[in-house]
Amino acid sequence: MGSQSRELLKSLMEAKERILSGDVKQGVEIIGKNVNSSNIKESNWVICNVIDAADCQYVVETLESIGKIFDITVCGNLKRVVECYAKRSLDSEFVDLALTSLVEKRKLDQLDKVILGLNDSLPSLLVKLASAYAKLGNKKMEEELLKRACEKGLKEACRNINQVFSRVT
Repeated sequence: MGSQSRELLKSLMEAKERILSGDVKQGVEIIGKNVNSSNIKESNWVICNVIDAADCQYVVETLESIGKIFDITVCGNLKRVVECYAKRSLDSEFVDLALTSLVEKRKLDQLDKVILGLNDSLPSLLVKLASAYAKLGNKKMEEELLKRACEKGLKEACRNINQVFSRVT
């Protein structure tokens, strides 16, 4: 490992620790100063570590700040992205990326765990989850999630329930 790689690793470890301890701004600044197009691939692990270990508030803050420079779809704990945004009652392109990746990897078990943790979620998030289940062929769960979103007042979900019902029958 060259000295540049060692310095990068040291900086990223420091950035991760700052973010995990709640100093997201400082952690993001360190990442911003050290990560560039030539070392982004070897730096991607830091975002996966943050998703995995940070409090949800810090996960959301970090993704909103610098998430676009990383490839979160390679992270192992993508359900946590969805859970963290749901806990904060937020929707985001990162939720879309996480759900798309979970569907592509056929991680139905991970989607099921997300559903268990959802209590008072945004109706739009319920529709996105319904769509993910539909892509995996689970029409029953799709319909259930659309019903929940409809009950929360999302008209789009109410229209979609009728379409699902006509496909099922």
